[in-house]
Amino acid sequence: MTVEDLPADVVDEGLLVDDVEENVATSPSTPRRIYAYTHIGYKDIPWERETSGGTVSGVGRIKVGTTTRPTMVRIREQLITSFPNLEGVNVLFDEEAKREDGTYFGDAPVHRALKDAGIRRYAGEWFEATLDEVKSAIVAVRHGQALIPGRTLDFPMRPEQDKAVAVTAGYLTANARSKTGRATRFLWNAKMRFGKTFTTYELAREMGWQRVLVLTYKPAVHSQWRDDLTIHVNFDGWHFVDRETDAETTSALVEGDEPLVWFASFQDVMGRTDEGTIKDRNKMLYHIAWDCIVLDEYHFGAWRESSRELYDPAEKALAEIEEPQDGVTEADLGLRSENYLYLSGTPFRALSNGEFPDEAVYSWTYTDEQAAKARYDGPDPSPYADLPTMEMYAYQISDQTAGLATEVGADAFGLSEYFRATKVKRGARADAPGAYEFENPTQVSEFIDMLRGKLVGNIRTLLRGSKDVRWPYEDATLKKAARHSVWYLPDVAACFAMRDMLADHHIFSEYEIVVVAGTTSPTGAAAKPLVTNAIARAAQDRRAGTITLTCGKLMTGVTVKEWGAIFMLRSLHAPESYFQAAFRVQSPWSSRETGDRLVIHKPTSYIFEFDPNRALALVADYALRMASTAPESETRTAVFGKLLRYLPIFRLEGGTMAPLDADEVLDIATFGVGAKALARRWNDAALVSVNEFTMKALLDHPDLMDALSQTEDFTNLAQSASKIVTATDVLKNARREKRDLDPDEKKEVDEAAKLRKKVREALQKFCAKVPVFMYVTDYREESLVDIITAIDSDLFTRVTGLTVEDFQVLNRLGVFNADRLDSAIYQFKKLEEKSLHYADGESATVARRRIGLWGRTIEADDEPAIGDDEARVPTSP
Repeated sequence: MTVEDLPADVVDEGLLVDDVEENVATSPSTPRRIYAYTHIGYKDIPWERETSGGTVSGVGRIKVGTTTRPTMVRIREQLITSFPNLEGVNVLFDEEAKREDGTYFGDAPVHRALKDAGIRRYAGEWFEATLDEVKSAIVAVRHGQALIPGRTLDFPMRPEQDKAVAVTAGYLTANARSKTGRATRFLWNAKMRFGKTFTTYELAREMGWQRVLVLTYKPAVHSQWRDDLTIHVNFDGWHFVDRETDAETTSALVEGDEPLVWFASFQDVMGRTDEGTIKDRNKMLYHIAWDCIVLDEYHFGAWRESSRELYDPAEKALAEIEEPQDGVTEADLGLRSENYLYLSGTPFRALSNGEFPDEAVYSWTYTDEQAAKARYDGPDPSPYADLPTMEMYAYQISDQTAGLATEVGADAFGLSEYFRATKVKRGARADAPGAYEFENPTQVSEFIDMLRGKLVGNIRTLLRGSKDVRWPYEDATLKKAARHSVWYLPDVAACFAMRDMLADHHIFSEYEIVVVAGTTSPTGAAAKPLVTNAIARAAQDRRAGTITLTCGKLMTGVTVKEWGAIFMLRSLHAPESYFQAAFRVQSPWSSRETGDRLVIHKPTSYIFEFDPNRALALVADYALRMASTAPESETRTAVFGKLLRYLPIFRLEGGTMAPLDADEVLDIATFGVGAKALARRWNDAALVSVNEFTMKALLDHPDLMDALSQTEDFTNLAQSASKIVTATDVLKNARREKRDLDPDEKKEVDEAAKLRKKVREALQKFCAKVPVFMYVTDYREESLVDIITAIDSDLFTRVTGLTVEDFQVLNRLGVFNADRLDSAIYQFKKLEEKSLHYADGESATVARRRIGLWGRTIEADDEPAIGDDEARVPTSP
């Protein structure tokens, strides 16, 4: 149908029912709504117009009006003769017609703004315009300014964003290069949905910056950085430059006076041509004096993986712990900037390694967000209303750990092994049916049935007697939330094997299954349409929902608002990776109905976990990081309690599923590991630090070096330490010069890595003897350092073979990792207490008022946290 097919009373302006601004006497304080709609007669009419920037064309005419009554009542009055049931009518826009100062406006100024912009008016209140042009006109009227094409957003900062800007601006100003002689660095430890891009731009406005470079480790966030700058009314006059901007335009903007943001990937900027030179498109970056360089998604690049492998190929994971970097520096980038702003939702290692002083960190955690949502009492709608709460459901599918947490180590069960798959059709495309199969298809099939509450085989034996258990695809609430879910699997093989198994299942075949893994799917934001298209197909075909299978893609920097649940089916041990993935499903999903009523489609999102000990350890780690930024008056237990208030954890154990409290999580995650795991912890290489700093310090103590070299474990220690330091300098020079190591240098670095491993192993032998010393000494309430040096020195030498004097020097030089030793000692003593009882039956836990750790003591009710500020833990006088 076209406009020519409609009755004359619809197209004739004079016969439309009151198709002008409402003829009612209203004052600026009378509430109004402004709306826009089109209908089947006008939506397909093409139009075009000439502007100073060229020809603008579009399809469809839009009606713009205001009303003091319900919007749909008003629209029905206008169209009742032609569309009595409003069929074919599409409401495009409906919100309060309210200015910044709180007064209300009619549609006349919006019409004038559209007309002044050269937009043709047709039949009264109909305009040949795009919806964005209409929104821009409304924004212009609301702020009392001229229409700025494309500026359709005008939301203000939330309180936490305003605080971040104020705190950061204050620190950057107080510590400017002009005062300190060096660039100023600041970290935003802010979870997803904080609004880092918008808030960064507001900081730039506050600081008066003109040149901002955004470097990201995840290019998928490109659209967010572009849109917030180019669409929000606050940033009119700013320009956005990226690799798609032509060189002539870029050069003109750089030489001009207007502020600009240059967006690039860290990998692209640091990359070089085949000749080893800077890429042509990036050369201009090195000629700009940047006001600020923003390092986005910092947790992905903070440890520079390629450099780590080169430095210590045999011990890559350990190198990350032992050689914390001070972030990306001017020397690394070769760029000049007055300020560096680091952005991350999970900067756990940066915090624990002390990369930033406390005053240079602003934190906004999941708990902060949910607490703000709970206490909000401002005008509706709340800016936090559609941010879902989260719940975790943990199911034990391993017969080794069910009820036996004190006897099994952390590595006794692994989800990656549970879902291991292999290729069975050589030469077949990865996405071909049957190309991959699970190594144990029976247990995976049993797992899939368990999700529906159907317990068979080994899982039935494990969970026999379970009652009142909520299963993801059986419980009505959970099933609704999991209508669109993402399953995080170990690798590409597991993704395709799972796809085939679900497709053959009589229930899960009702879901649209989409694999986002391997070379057959795009990377970054380009992979998102695979999911959104599947969701659209599922709705159109009336299917049960969608299941996205991934082994990493879409787990960072991309939002799929419909995802309501994530199934953790791989062994993740880093809290950064775990919570980056978990928070994918916490994205808001809401819409506004006519009348501006907010409809929340996802009030709660869910994490389904199948390795409870692993999950609780990571939750505990996350809470500990939160504790490090919490007020000093808050205890760790209080911080845990607050987290569990907004992230309740339900664990299936002993036949029932019940919520855990803070003490239970601490017990399981902190000292719930058993004797085997604890024994491994005392042989953990992370208990000692063998890096260039400690090696240099040892070389500065020749007497200690000579003494240690007399022992079998430390033969030729001085020579080894010297080679380690030299190789570190070689590698640093190569990184600074942005070149590869030559064969001789590579050989030198590899040899140093082996020597460092040898020195580390020798120190580990000492640490492994410490539990023996703790067990046989009678002094348990003093710090271990005090016991060794002043109370039981002879026993220490007999047990470890190390003199007290040598120990004192090693400890002073930082060879021993005090934080990790605190944790290991605490776990040892907690486990030990279970077998210690006094004659009157009183437990050692009750009798002992203080617990001695490595170099300090704490109250018996406290627990040490790795990386905790010592000031926050009571210490002995």
